[in-house]
Amino acid sequence: MVNLIQIGGLKIMSKVIDAVFEDGVFKPVKKLRLKDKQQVKIQILNDEDWQIKFDRVLKAIRAKTAGFPTAEIEADVEKAVNEVRNRRRVG
Repeated sequence: MVNLIQIGGLKIMSKVIDAVFEDGVFKPVKKLRLKDKQQVKIQILNDEDWQIKFDRVLKAIRAKTAGFPTAEIEADVEKAVNEVRNRRRVG
């Protein structure tokens, strides 16, 4: 899951990954696209806390979009996805 977080007035993309803590080390469940020795920030949420936060966000999204037709929402999402893909190709 990718998130948009705000740090010091800047919006930064972050990614949530699943990991297992074993022998004092966090081990990602899936392979990550990181450079060797790349430093990252880790925020620890157990699965239950994450689910509670996710449900709150989903509820807020549903409340804000309740007045819009499904087709309009899907068109907006498709447009946003295409914009991101185009930026990745250029950047």
